[in-house]
Amino acid sequence: MQDNTSERLRMNRSARRIRQNSKLIIDGQDLLGYPFTEDALTFDISASGVSFYIKNRPWIEDSLEITIYPAEARDTAYLSGRKRRGKVVRTGIISEDKVFVAARFEN
Repeated sequence: MQDNTSERLRMNRSARRIRQNSKLIIDGQDLLGYPFTEDALTFDISASGVSFYIKNRPWIEDSLEITIYPAEARDTAYLSGRKRRGKVVRTGIISEDKVFVAARFEN
C-alpha cells in the first residue's frame, strides 16, 4: 500500500492561487495563548488555503477560524461571509506589527 500523504501535500501546495483583496476576519490565539480577533485582507487564496497579514502571531499548526467575505462585498454583513477552519502552516515576521500567515483549510 502506497503512502499518498506527500503526494497530497504536494498537490495542495501547488493549487492555483489567486491574488485578491477579500476581507477576512481571523479568530485565534497568539503565542501566549491570548485570544484575538483581527481584520485582514487576503494576500492570496486557493482551494486548499489562504495567506494574509495580521498583527498577532499564532503557533504553527494552530487552528484559526477564518471568515472570508467576497472580494466585491462593501461591508462585512454577518451572513455574507463564509467561515472556514484553517491550520497554520507557515508564519513570518515582516515587521514589529505585521506577521505573514499561511493556513491550509481543514476538512
